[in-house]
Amino acid sequence: MNNSEVSPEVNAKIKKNLVVIFLFAVAMIFAGLTSGYIVSQGGSFWVNIKMPLAFKISTTLIVLSSVFLILAVVAVKKNQQKVLKIYLGLAFILGLGFGVYQIKGWGQLIDNGNFWNGQIINIKGQYGNYYSFLYKGKEVSYDNGTFYLKGEKIDSEVTSEMKEIARQFIEGSSKKKPTYNLPNYGTLFTLKYKGELVTYLNNQLYLNNVPLAIEQHSRLRYFSESIIEDRGDFIMKGKYGEDFQIFYHGKPLKYENRTFSIDGKLLSPKQMNDLNTQDNTASSYIYAFTFMHLLHWIGGVIALLVVFINGAKAKYTTNNYLGISLASIYWHFLGILWLYLYAFLIFIH
Repeated sequence: MNNSEVSPEVNAKIKKNLVVIFLFAVAMIFAGLTSGYIVSQGGSFWVNIKMPLAFKISTTLIVLSSVFLILAVVAVKKNQQKVLKIYLGLAFILGLGFGVYQIKGWGQLIDNGNFWNGQIINIKGQYGNYYSFLYKGKEVSYDNGTFYLKGEKIDSEVTSEMKEIARQFIEGSSKKKPTYNLPNYGTLFTLKYKGELVTYLNNQLYLNNVPLAIEQHSRLRYFSESIIEDRGDFIMKGKYGEDFQIFYHGKPLKYENRTFSIDGKLLSPKQMNDLNTQDNTASSYIYAFTFMHLLHWIGGVIALLVVFINGAKAKYTTNNYLGISLASIYWHFLGILWLYLYAFLIFIH
């Protein structure tokens, strides 16, 4: 039996069944990913991350896009061609917007220090681990995303000045033979390395009258990058307990005075070593979820574009709108899948 001998009803049923089978396979992929997330979460240290605002906006856009697709089906059944074009156009534009805000969400994750692959703890540039600042001779301390001077939070002007000298450190330490241009060094800010003052003379930095070693220049670069990016102890930015929180075997860690404790006890040296070398696996999973979904979104948005073009050419009628039906099934599935993923990430965090 060839295609010409198949009735339109049977042809439509076959195509819908094929779409459903494909969607079932996709659902199994994401079920495996979320299951892997849950299993990994209980294994060791884990970061609960606040979802970016762009993901919330993209969620709204894909829901509205699905709503307009539903309205489009209603319109084609009533043979309302003008309204049909508008609904299909809005569904496509909103669907396109979903992808745009998903990518913006990645940007917000990166801005907050959550990368595809990276560690939890900021070992190389951790404030005070090697380097720290004096401001007009007074110690600058750090705790939970905030710099302090004599117990008071430093103001925006001092923060700006601190970031400016950090940029000068990066410029100097990045050279093949590190040299620095620090005309105001010691006037406002002075460096300390493991408690010892770092002096400046003839475009060179010295420790105990000895020029800094290559490794010390490298550590200064990481330290300076952390200053500019508002990072002190963590790769992630923000307030601990508000923007992110670390768990160990499912139990939340308390972070106070730059120390970690669990169940009222400080982490052991081994636990701290594990934490200092632990990757931010949660962040990697978020990128994996959204990337996989975005790959399937590409097919969906192409389908929306095709049905919009066909709708604009008045190719759909009351008795022939299979293209809209198939695109709707796929797009509604993508919407439901994203709602599941977004809810999963919100509630599990």
